[in-house]
Amino acid sequence: MLFWVLIDLIRINNIQFLANMANVLSLLFIPMFAESLGATYLEIGFIVGIFSASTLLSSFIFGRVADLHHLRSVLLFGFGIAVATFFLQIFARDPASLMLARAFAGFSVGIYPGALIAYVHYRKQSLGRFISLGSLGWMVGFFAAGLIGENMNRLFLLSSFFYLICFLLAFRLRDIEKPQVNLSYFSLDTLLKNAGPYFALFLRHTGAVGVWTIFPLYLRELGATDFWIGLIYAVNPAVQFLVMRRLDGLGNERLIHIGYPLSAVGFVSFILAPSYLYIIPGMFIIACSWSFLYVGSTRLVVERNPDKATSAGLINSMIGAAGVVGALLGGGFFPRFSVSGQQCLLLSSFALQVSCSSKCLKSKVLEVFSLKGLFPGSIFTKYIY
Repeated sequence: MLFWVLIDLIRINNIQFLANMANVLSLLFIPMFAESLGATYLEIGFIVGIFSASTLLSSFIFGRVADLHHLRSVLLFGFGIAVATFFLQIFARDPASLMLARAFAGFSVGIYPGALIAYVHYRKQSLGRFISLGSLGWMVGFFAAGLIGENMNRLFLLSSFFYLICFLLAFRLRDIEKPQVNLSYFSLDTLLKNAGPYFALFLRHTGAVGVWTIFPLYLRELGATDFWIGLIYAVNPAVQFLVMRRLDGLGNERLIHIGYPLSAVGFVSFILAPSYLYIIPGMFIIACSWSFLYVGSTRLVVERNPDKATSAGLINSMIGAAGVVGALLGGGFFPRFSVSGQQCLLLSSFALQVSCSSKCLKSKVLEVFSLKGLFPGSIFTKYIY
């Protein structure tokens, strides 16, 4: 019995690594690919944003589905859809078809994360160590994309192939017993009860995505080649992998409260970079801050709520929602102001990080909602960190 549990854990860890690598292989050069198809910078923002919007929708839906049905079935469905949607991206020939292809790909990416987190939680394994394998996948994916360059057909095919391996690994997983929860498919109770951590994460990630949307173009203007762009991006998840594996002994609230101001410091450092090499120290800081925030927030909501997959899926939904707003923010800034405009965008991101780091501000916002009668005050006063 113990042998098969260990085999399942090896498989689920490999799935986490490969799925994240598959996702980012074709992610890095999407802005450049869209530009080569004739997309304007605003259209690039929409192309990046629709991927996140689709992820938001599917994360919300399938997090709840995973709580009500078998986790293995959700994983198989998600990876099967991902194999097809990532392959179909090779047929994109203009901005409109690329936007449609990215919408389908984004939807597939949101199906499985909640079920993965729930599976690991019910196996009583470290969420920090498990999440760190995703960062390792991002690191390898970014580095591989930098080596391959802007050969998008090859990147799309590789992404689809690695999702196929994930599907085959998930097919060999054994389903697990989990507590039955009596929930409706469209209940917002979990979101409202955990509005503090969810809303703060949304704000922070909105600023971050605004930067990442145009960041490859920003690095290119600072003199970076495709290889250096991939290498600089790989620094972030490489540091995350090392940091996340060492967070088990730290409290969730403490990690969150350290992560927000640290994130602000990292993003504002990008403004001062005279060349692409000076971006690397800021990437170290950003990696540490995101490790604290993502692990702390995920553990907080998963441990707090009975609907584990829904709670984890809503983290992904907040990241998706931030991806929509942040992508439009980034796409709107670049064409008007070039490098100086990008520095303005970095400053706006810095302001969002600072707002997130203020617990007092979050409490005030939620208090205003409560006083206006929009939501029950008892929910928020009980659940703000």
